[in-house]
Amino acid sequence: MAIKGNFFPKKIFICEKIFTEYSMIESYHSITFLIGMKIFKKLAYRKNSGGIIALFREESSIDHKLKNEKITDNFLILILDGIEKPGNIGAILRTADAAGVNIIILCNMKTYIYNSNVIRCSLGSVFTRKIFIEKIESIISWLQENKVKIVVTGFCNHKKAKNLYKTKLSDSNLAIVFGSENKGISNIWLKKANEIITIPMFGNVDSLNVSHAVSIIMYEMIRQKNYAVYL
Repeated sequence: MAIKGNFFPKKIFICEKIFTEYSMIESYHSITFLIGMKIFKKLAYRKNSGGIIALFREESSIDHKLKNEKITDNFLILILDGIEKPGNIGAILRTADAAGVNIIILCNMKTYIYNSNVIRCSLGSVFTRKIFIEKIESIISWLQENKVKIVVTGFCNHKKAKNLYKTKLSDSNLAIVFGSENKGISNIWLKKANEIITIPMFGNVDSLNVSHAVSIIMYEMIRQKNYAVYL
Protein backbone atom coordinates (compact mmCIF):
# COMPACT_ATOMS: atom_id res chain seq x y z
CA MET A 1 0.00 0.00 0.00
CA ALA A 2 2.87 2.38 0.76
CA ILE A 3 4.48 1.70 -2.62
CA LYS A 4 1.10 2.04 -4.34
CA GLY A 5 0.77 5.46 -2.68
CA ASN A 6 4.12 6.64 -4.13
CA PHE A 7 6.12 6.17 -0.96
CA PHE A 8 9.57 4.85 -1.85
CA PRO A 9 11.48 2.40 0.38
CA LYS A 10 15.01 3.31 1.48
CA LYS A 11 15.70 0.09 3.36
CA ILE A 12 13.81 -3.17 3.80
CA PHE A 13 14.50 -5.67 6.58
CA ILE A 14 13.11 -9.19 6.44
CA CYS A 15 13.15 -12.07 8.89
CA GLU A 16 13.49 -15.24 6.84
CA LYS A 17 11.86 -17.39 9.51
CA ILE A 18 8.60 -15.45 9.10
CA PHE A 19 8.55 -13.70 5.72
CA THR A 20 7.45 -15.64 2.63
CA GLU A 21 6.04 -13.13 0.12
CA TYR A 22 9.28 -12.48 -1.78
CA SER A 23 7.46 -11.39 -4.94
CA MET A 24 6.47 -8.25 -3.02
CA ILE A 25 10.09 -7.06 -2.83
CA GLU A 26 11.69 -8.57 -5.93
CA SER A 27 12.48 -5.10 -7.31
CA TYR A 28 14.28 -4.02 -4.15
CA HIS A 29 17.15 -6.52 -3.71
CA SER A 30 19.78 -3.78 -3.38
CA ILE A 31 18.12 -2.29 -0.31
CA THR A 32 16.90 -5.53 1.31
CA PHE A 33 18.66 -6.86 4.41
CA LEU A 34 18.19 -10.13 6.29
CA ILE A 35 17.81 -9.98 10.07
CA GLY A 36 17.40 -12.65 12.72
CA MET A 37 14.36 -13.32 14.87
CA LYS A 38 15.86 -11.64 17.94
CA ILE A 39 16.45 -8.34 16.15
CA PHE A 40 13.10 -8.50 14.36
CA LYS A 41 11.23 -8.90 17.65
CA LYS A 42 12.97 -5.81 19.02
CA LEU A 43 12.02 -3.76 15.96
CA ALA A 44 8.50 -5.03 15.28
CA TYR A 45 5.53 -3.14 16.68
CA ARG A 46 3.45 -6.28 17.20
CA LYS A 47 4.27 -9.91 17.96
CA ASN A 48 2.30 -11.25 14.99
CA SER A 49 3.95 -9.07 12.34
CA GLY A 50 4.60 -10.44 8.86
CA GLY A 51 8.36 -10.60 9.03
CA ILE A 52 9.05 -7.40 7.08
CA ILE A 53 9.94 -3.88 8.24
CA ALA A 54 10.65 -0.99 5.87
CA LEU A 55 11.96 2.53 6.10
CA PHE A 56 10.24 4.83 3.58
CA ARG A 57 10.85 8.25 2.15
CA GLU A 58 7.67 10.27 2.30
CA GLU A 59 6.15 11.14 -1.08
CA SER A 60 2.50 12.11 -0.67
CA SER A 61 -0.12 14.84 -0.86
CA ILE A 62 0.52 15.59 2.83
CA ASP A 63 3.41 17.73 1.56
CA HIS A 64 1.12 19.62 -0.82
CA LYS A 65 -1.03 22.66 -0.16
CA LEU A 66 -4.81 22.52 -0.06
CA LYS A 67 -5.09 25.83 -1.92
CA ASN A 68 -3.74 24.11 -5.04
CA GLU A 69 -6.32 21.32 -4.94
CA LYS A 70 -9.03 21.45 -7.61
CA ILE A 71 -12.47 19.97 -7.02
CA THR A 72 -14.86 18.33 -9.46
CA ASP A 73 -18.55 17.45 -9.40
CA ASN A 74 -19.75 15.20 -6.57
CA PHE A 75 -16.60 15.91 -4.57
CA LEU A 76 -16.67 14.44 -1.08
CA ILE A 77 -14.39 15.92 1.59
CA LEU A 78 -13.82 14.51 5.08
CA ILE A 79 -12.47 16.88 7.74
CA LEU A 80 -11.13 15.61 11.08
CA ASP A 81 -10.79 18.26 13.78
CA GLY A 82 -8.58 17.40 16.76
CA ILE A 83 -9.17 13.64 16.78
CA GLU A 84 -6.50 12.40 19.16
CA LYS A 85 -6.62 8.58 19.13
CA PRO A 86 -4.46 7.03 16.38
CA GLY A 87 -6.67 3.93 16.20
CA ASN A 88 -9.73 6.09 15.48
CA ILE A 89 -7.91 8.05 12.78
CA GLY A 90 -6.76 4.83 11.15
CA ALA A 91 -10.24 3.30 11.22
CA ILE A 92 -11.69 6.50 9.74
CA LEU A 93 -9.14 6.48 6.91
CA ARG A 94 -10.10 2.88 6.18
CA THR A 95 -13.78 3.87 5.93
CA ALA A 96 -12.89 6.92 3.81
CA ASP A 97 -11.07 4.65 1.38
CA ALA A 98 -14.02 2.24 1.18
CA ALA A 99 -16.48 5.11 0.72
CA GLY A 100 -14.44 6.74 -2.05
CA VAL A 101 -13.85 10.02 -0.21
CA ASN A 102 -11.90 12.37 -2.50
CA ILE A 103 -9.73 14.07 0.11
CA ILE A 104 -9.20 14.00 3.87
CA ILE A 105 -8.23 17.19 5.70
CA LEU A 106 -6.82 17.14 9.23
CA CYS A 107 -6.71 20.13 11.57
CA ASN A 108 -5.78 20.59 15.24
CA MET A 109 -3.63 17.48 14.96
CA LYS A 110 -3.10 15.68 18.27
CA THR A 111 -1.06 12.75 16.99
CA TYR A 112 1.46 11.87 14.28
CA ILE A 113 -0.22 10.88 11.01
CA TYR A 114 2.20 7.94 10.61
CA ASN A 115 1.70 6.63 14.13
CA SER A 116 1.89 2.81 14.09
CA ASN A 117 -1.76 2.49 15.10
CA VAL A 118 -2.86 4.87 12.32
CA ILE A 119 -1.04 2.69 9.79
CA ARG A 120 -2.31 -0.59 11.25
CA CYS A 121 -5.96 0.45 11.70
CA SER A 122 -6.13 2.10 8.28
CA LEU A 123 -4.84 -1.10 6.63
CA GLY A 124 -2.39 1.11 4.76
CA SER A 125 -5.03 3.57 3.53
CA VAL A 126 -2.98 6.36 5.14
CA PHE A 127 -0.53 5.88 2.26
CA THR A 128 -3.02 5.85 -0.60
CA ARG A 129 -5.61 8.50 0.31
CA LYS A 130 -5.11 12.18 -0.50
CA ILE A 131 -4.51 13.77 2.91
CA PHE A 132 -3.88 17.41 3.83
CA ILE A 133 -2.89 18.90 7.19
CA GLU A 134 -4.02 22.54 7.43
CA LYS A 135 -5.15 25.26 9.82
CA ILE A 136 -8.92 25.69 10.23
CA GLU A 137 -8.95 29.21 8.78
CA SER A 138 -7.20 28.05 5.61
CA ILE A 139 -9.60 25.13 5.24
CA ILE A 140 -12.70 27.31 5.62
CA SER A 141 -11.34 29.87 3.15
CA TRP A 142 -10.71 27.12 0.57
CA LEU A 143 -14.16 25.56 1.10
CA GLN A 144 -15.90 28.91 0.65
CA GLU A 145 -13.89 29.76 -2.47
CA ASN A 146 -14.94 26.45 -3.99
CA LYS A 147 -18.59 26.77 -2.88
CA VAL A 148 -18.48 23.58 -0.82
CA LYS A 149 -21.33 22.93 1.60
CA ILE A 150 -20.08 22.50 5.19
CA VAL A 151 -21.81 19.88 7.33
CA VAL A 152 -20.78 19.46 10.98
CA THR A 153 -21.61 16.59 13.30
CA GLY A 154 -21.88 15.63 16.96
CA PHE A 155 -24.09 18.33 18.50
CA CYS A 156 -27.25 16.47 19.47
CA ASN A 157 -28.42 19.27 21.78
CA HIS A 158 -27.74 22.16 19.40
CA LYS A 159 -30.91 24.05 18.50
CA LYS A 160 -30.12 23.83 14.77
CA ALA A 161 -29.13 20.16 14.78
CA LYS A 162 -31.10 17.93 12.39
CA ASN A 163 -31.65 14.21 12.38
CA LEU A 164 -29.21 12.62 9.92
CA TYR A 165 -32.02 10.71 8.22
CA LYS A 166 -34.13 13.83 7.73
CA THR A 167 -31.36 15.93 6.20
CA LYS A 168 -30.55 16.34 2.52
CA LEU A 169 -26.96 15.24 1.98
CA SER A 170 -27.02 14.63 -1.76
CA ASP A 171 -25.61 18.04 -2.77
CA SER A 172 -22.88 17.99 -5.39
CA ASN A 173 -19.93 19.08 -3.23
CA LEU A 174 -19.88 18.41 0.49
CA ALA A 175 -17.42 18.67 3.34
CA ILE A 176 -18.35 16.84 6.52
CA VAL A 177 -16.56 17.70 9.76
CA PHE A 178 -16.00 15.36 12.72
CA GLY A 179 -14.45 16.33 16.05
CA SER A 180 -12.93 14.41 18.93
CA GLU A 181 -15.10 12.34 21.25
CA ASN A 182 -13.81 14.36 24.19
CA LYS A 183 -14.02 17.98 22.98
CA GLY A 184 -16.09 17.80 19.82
CA ILE A 185 -15.69 20.31 16.99
CA SER A 186 -14.06 23.74 17.28
CA ASN A 187 -16.65 26.54 17.64
CA ILE A 188 -15.62 28.18 14.37
CA TRP A 189 -17.05 25.21 12.46
CA LEU A 190 -20.44 25.78 14.08
CA LYS A 191 -20.44 29.39 12.94
CA LYS A 192 -19.58 28.48 9.36
CA ALA A 193 -21.73 25.35 9.05
CA ASN A 194 -24.46 25.10 6.43
CA GLU A 195 -25.93 22.09 8.23
CA ILE A 196 -25.56 20.58 11.71
CA ILE A 197 -26.53 16.92 11.87
CA THR A 198 -26.82 14.30 14.56
CA ILE A 199 -27.24 10.53 14.63
CA PRO A 200 -30.41 9.53 16.53
CA MET A 201 -29.84 7.62 19.79
CA PHE A 202 -32.41 5.24 21.25
CA GLY A 203 -30.64 3.67 24.22
CA ASN A 204 -28.90 4.89 27.33
CA VAL A 205 -25.61 5.98 25.75
CA ASP A 206 -25.36 9.51 24.39
CA SER A 207 -22.48 9.09 21.94
CA LEU A 208 -20.82 6.74 19.47
CA ASN A 209 -17.17 6.01 18.77
CA VAL A 210 -16.17 8.65 16.21
CA SER A 211 -14.99 6.06 13.65
CA HIS A 212 -18.41 4.37 13.83
CA ALA A 213 -20.16 7.71 13.45
CA VAL A 214 -18.07 8.45 10.35
CA SER A 215 -19.12 5.12 8.81
CA ILE A 216 -22.82 5.70 9.46
CA ILE A 217 -22.87 9.25 8.10
CA MET A 218 -20.58 8.60 5.12
CA TYR A 219 -22.72 5.75 3.87
CA GLU A 220 -25.96 7.67 4.37
CA MET A 221 -24.47 10.39 2.17
CA ILE A 222 -23.52 7.81 -0.45
CA ARG A 223 -26.99 6.25 -0.28
CA GLN A 224 -28.62 9.61 -0.93
CA LYS A 225 -26.22 10.54 -3.73
CA ASN A 226 -26.46 7.20 -5.52
CA TYR A 227 -30.20 6.70 -5.21
CA ALA A 228 -31.39 10.33 -5.08
CA VAL A 229 -33.28 9.55 -1.90
CA TYR A 230 -34.25 12.37 0.39
CA LEU A 231 -36.55 11.73 3.33
